[in-house]
Amino acid sequence: MRTSISGKAMILYGIVFLFIITLTFWLSYAGTVGRLQKDLEDANLALLKQVDSKVEAAFRQTEKDLLSMAEGLEFVYFMNNSYSDDGHRYSIYYTLTNRLKEFIWNNPNYSSVFAYSHISGDLMTEETYLKQASSEFNWLAQYLNMPEYFKWLSTQKVWDGHETQDVITLVRSFPSLSSPGFRKGLMAISIKEAQLFQMIQTIYEDGHGGQFFILDAEGNVVTHDDKSQLYRNMKSLPYIQTILMDPGSGALNMKLDGIKESVFYRTSGYTGWKFVSIVPESAVFEPIKVTRNLLLTFAVLMFFLALAALFYVNRWTFKPLDRLAGKLSGLNKRRGHGEESIGLRNLEHIFDEMVTDREHLEQHVRDSKPMLKWKIMMDVLNGNRSDFHAMYHHLEFLGIHMYSERFIVCTAEIGKEGEQLAPRDETLYTYMFCNVAEELIRTEHAGLAIDLGGGQAAVLLSFAEGDAEQNHLRTLVILELILDIMKRQFGLTVTVGVGKCRMEMKEIPNSFDESQKALHYKMIFGKHSVISVDDLQPPDRQDYYKLSRMIDPVMEAMRQIDRVKMLTYLSETFREAVESNLPPELIRQLCYDLVMKSLQTVKSIGIEPEISMGPLSNFYDRIGKCENWKDAERLVGDTLEGLAAQIEEKRNQRGKNETIERMLDYIREHYQEYDLSLDRLAEMFHLTPPYISKLFKDHTESNFIDYMIEIRIKAAMELLKDKSIKVNDVSGAVGYANTRSFLRTFKKYTGVTPTEYREHMLKPVSS
Repeated sequence: MRTSISGKAMILYGIVFLFIITLTFWLSYAGTVGRLQKDLEDANLALLKQVDSKVEAAFRQTEKDLLSMAEGLEFVYFMNNSYSDDGHRYSIYYTLTNRLKEFIWNNPNYSSVFAYSHISGDLMTEETYLKQASSEFNWLAQYLNMPEYFKWLSTQKVWDGHETQDVITLVRSFPSLSSPGFRKGLMAISIKEAQLFQMIQTIYEDGHGGQFFILDAEGNVVTHDDKSQLYRNMKSLPYIQTILMDPGSGALNMKLDGIKESVFYRTSGYTGWKFVSIVPESAVFEPIKVTRNLLLTFAVLMFFLALAALFYVNRWTFKPLDRLAGKLSGLNKRRGHGEESIGLRNLEHIFDEMVTDREHLEQHVRDSKPMLKWKIMMDVLNGNRSDFHAMYHHLEFLGIHMYSERFIVCTAEIGKEGEQLAPRDETLYTYMFCNVAEELIRTEHAGLAIDLGGGQAAVLLSFAEGDAEQNHLRTLVILELILDIMKRQFGLTVTVGVGKCRMEMKEIPNSFDESQKALHYKMIFGKHSVISVDDLQPPDRQDYYKLSRMIDPVMEAMRQIDRVKMLTYLSETFREAVESNLPPELIRQLCYDLVMKSLQTVKSIGIEPEISMGPLSNFYDRIGKCENWKDAERLVGDTLEGLAAQIEEKRNQRGKNETIERMLDYIREHYQEYDLSLDRLAEMFHLTPPYISKLFKDHTESNFIDYMIEIRIKAAMELLKDKSIKVNDVSGAVGYANTRSFLRTFKKYTGVTPTEYREHMLKPVSS
């Protein structure tokens, strides 16, 4: 008995189909139930987070209110026991008592407030005054030498002069930021435990359904829905020990009195207390049972539907294949090949045709790649595509390398001096420009270029590193090389407008608009030039020069591992900041700027931030604890010395490279030549430009363009010291064929124009 194609396919695909359905629904069941369980745990932890946030907000407001009240002059007299006479003393007592009563009256959330003078031993509340209070009533005195400035005490019984209540108390030193041994007294404010629990109950509007309580760091109960548990220490319970040891939040399952319970906990970042919620598992997983039953029912239903599809629908699906095989079998008979059994081999010719069609389709796609590239680029420039990760596979398919951030858009206009180009020539020359631009850009960075029509092209660059100023400067150098090649090799004039550097892809249309705006100024700047949108912005005349002169020498000395100069410049920086009467917060900000600039310096050298930031994890807190600017200077100096040691260690590990040393000697000898480029170095040293770029970065801690700019600008600064040399002559002497490009580069590198540098920056030296 022969089996038809339809029968064979029904059996084979039926088995596969049933297996896939079974596996799919099993995975759906496992994934859905597991996800629901995770969602329920997250919901309970989210409720604990709300409780934590609400309690923290209330406690912080309490601390703020206590500090605000303690600012009164009467507290100073009371705490210091400083009175001119008895009349003055009674006047202060009267005023202070009224102040405390008014405070409690205006803040019904607080049950009592205390003021304790360590100088006199007196204790005062809004209800009573105890002169030289005994230890029985003066419970505050034991916290006089606590290491913290303030402390929240778990629930205790406190007598306020009128009654004894269960309260949570905030104890605060006086003065507010005094250390042990320098305190004049203490302030305390109490909140009723019932008030705190009522605050928590408002979060659980529909009731908790289990137990809820708060523990302090020692395991003492702060508040509990079972009031008989107050004042109990629960540290001996195994699950409480687990909670106390975990500094974060989490969940665990256990049995309490034979009942399975789910325990959720969270640690307060403000008080260090533990918020604990215990819910029976039956209540937690009740929604999961309903979902599980629905999934099982649905799986059984789909199983029977799959059987029906296999035995009825699937037979009709493969009948055309049976007919096709029969036709091919009849064709073979007519051709004299004899009778052959009906099978899939009869369809080989059809499959060959399908493969051929696929190859034709692939060829068509390859031929369409330039159009796809143009379409993607236009969508990006117009803002229709702004998600880099969504279009990454399209770029990869087209062979386009692009980074996910740091973008600059340029708009170029191609022409020929004294000629009106025909449309066909415009297309050809624009194509040549795009190829040259992409080749130079991809040597060290990433990007692409497309024809906009009408003799214009758009160039999109992206960078792996560097800030906006660095990448803008790199772009200008690359464009100058492109213009030089187009002029020398093809006799073309190219005018380019450059937009600002943008961090995100969605901001690319803004950079594109800026580049087109800059290109409109070609009538002012002339053809065959690079016009940056920054050239059109008004200069920023704030106190930028002084700030850069304060910080930059410190960074340069650290880069050179000259610790003596680095610490000397650092000392001068702090001394100038102090002599300028900078407030403490600005001196702290100066410290942060110095450290952040040093981190950028070591990153540019190749030291990863994760390594260099190791000893700086608590730098913010350490700066905040400095009592004077000398301590801050010493802390920053130690940090910079540590980073300098990392630089020295990296350089010692790297060693020397004879090839790169010869390249550096060649650059120092020929930097005056404007056509010095990576291609020229590759030709001289018989290496590829990408390999030279990588070699350069590994051994000089800089890329080729940045290194060449640094050498040329430093040489220009030396020449500018001779006021008899014109700025135009300085430009040509350091390798810039275009004076305007030199002026722009000099200002971006130094922050001032060559004329300003000569007139102002050199004046202190001459005097």
